[in-house]
Amino acid sequence: MIKAKYLLKQVKIIDPRSSFNQKVVDVILEDGKVLEIAPKLDAEQAQVIEGENLHLSLGFVELKANFNDPGNEDRENLKSGCKAALQGGYTAVALSPETNPCVDSKASVEYLKAFGAQSPVHILPLASFSKGLQGKELSELYDLQEAGAIAFSHGTKALGNSALMRLALLYNRELEKPLQILSFDESMTAGGQMHEGAKSTWLGLKGIPDLSETISMSRDIALAEYTESALHFNGISSAAGLEILQNAQKKGLPISADVHLMNLLYTDEDLDSYDSHLKVFPPLRSKSDREALIAGLKDGSLKAISGDHRPRTIEEKRCEFDLAKFGAASLEGSFAALNSKLQDELGLEKIIDLLCYGSRDLLGFQSDMSIEIAKEVDLCLYNPDKVWEWDSYHPKSKAANYPFSGQQLKGEIIGTYSKGIWSYREA
Repeated sequence: MIKAKYLLKQVKIIDPRSSFNQKVVDVILEDGKVLEIAPKLDAEQAQVIEGENLHLSLGFVELKANFNDPGNEDRENLKSGCKAALQGGYTAVALSPETNPCVDSKASVEYLKAFGAQSPVHILPLASFSKGLQGKELSELYDLQEAGAIAFSHGTKALGNSALMRLALLYNRELEKPLQILSFDESMTAGGQMHEGAKSTWLGLKGIPDLSETISMSRDIALAEYTESALHFNGISSAAGLEILQNAQKKGLPISADVHLMNLLYTDEDLDSYDSHLKVFPPLRSKSDREALIAGLKDGSLKAISGDHRPRTIEEKRCEFDLAKFGAASLEGSFAALNSKLQDELGLEKIIDLLCYGSRDLLGFQSDMSIEIAKEVDLCLYNPDKVWEWDSYHPKSKAANYPFSGQQLKGEIIGTYSKGIWSYREA
């Protein structure tokens, strides 16, 4: 991976904010910038990249992933996580604060930033807004932001302490980004294995009601309104939760949300085989919930799609369903899975917009980036029509819990261009 000049031949640009959107052109890149875009170009001493049905977009940005570094590097580490990101077309990844120790100090943020400085992938640390993710004492938010935290989150940990939530919102109000929260009532999810409904009864598994999501969301929105603060919900999973979100947005409150990849691809009906790779949190919900979430992406209520890359070891997944850990790995197959299963509902341009701009806008990262002449860019090159078998691919992540086994996927990443460095996808 060496910086050089590149000539991309006959690529179709998919970038709704670019004046070249949907045009087939040649593109010259050098030192992380677009030098020229035209129908036909030549460039001396440039490495030529060409192929069949090439499409060019901005590099994808992941809203929330866990690389488990430090503390649980047997699941993933920064090196393997970044390799997986590039393989999946991601040029930037916001990292969960759930490490060991968690990201709640300047030193922990600086550790992640130092690795990112040497990587073609932009590492964007999410810091915990409570010390130790314990939900008892507020972290030093200003110091963490000064050290390089992109935003503040509580990972997958519930926050039952309303007083601390109010305080976090008040302090975060003075900072640049909305406070992020995966909102659920822990007492209502305890022991739950999947969505509560007819399917959970049929399978004999304890259910997690959507009320656990909505009751907590209602509290958090009330606190955000009271403190006049911006709030972002990670992983809305139910139609009822979406309705609460939309009502808050209609009132003009600065409330946003994303949806997790798995809740768009599968429903609780897919758990008949007790496949632990589909045991995720929030859980896979009903078909009507999935349809509502897709509609929320269409109308703009939901701003982005998060892969929620949560690697697990074989031992944590190859066991009885009720003993398996929650979480699915996603980075290397997210685009292909979305392109395969949501092409009819969303279309390619909308999927790309959500993976690129939705994430950038929410994080306030590269939000003015677009594929234009003289602009600095991070890019992803792909063939959206290429069909490939997941089982013939060798993941670069350490994760043993990708949910795509046995699947035929449509849409193959060719390579990424990040920080002026071109990286080809490996087989």
